[in-house]
Amino acid sequence: MLRIRHERLNRHWTQAFVAEKIDTTKQAVQYLETGRIKPSYEVLVKLENLFSLSHRDLLQQIPDENILPE
Repeated sequence: MLRIRHERLNRHWTQAFVAEKIDTTKQAVQYLETGRIKPSYEVLVKLENLFSLSHRDLLQQIPDENILPE
């Protein structure tokens, strides 16, 4: 999994909330979190601003055991 999911869960944000903030769909957020799709430059900038983290941090792979359940 990508760190973006871990960060979202730590903030108690839903995928729908993130989708609304970055002007995309909940499904797109789900795909971004699992690495199924890569974000466009525009979405990447929005994610960086929303999470106050660099794209390198957000797209970092982390072990699944560090992921909190939804």
